Amino acid sequence: MQVLKDGTIKYKASALKAAEWYQQEPLPMRSMRKGTRVKVFCGAGWDKGKVIEWKSGGITVYLDRRKKTVCCRDNRNIKIEDSSK
Repeated sequence: MQVLKDGTIKYKASALKAAEWYQQEPLPMRSMRKGTRVKVFCGAGWDKGKVIEWKSGGITVYLDRRKKTVCCRDNRNIKIEDSSK
């Protein structure tokens, strides 16, 4: 956040993008194919993984770095990994 000389407030683009992301509905889960590369939010930050199973109640993901599976039940805690990098 930055206060300009005329007194208006200018927010960082990343803060606005994050706020927009968290305004979406947590349910129903969006559908994803098995094998889709995703990022899952786990307490300390975003971890990369691969979709193992999709159900209407949650998406099961295998996290490569942690070598374990997690079930994500909130749309706001899972993103499709950007493959353009």
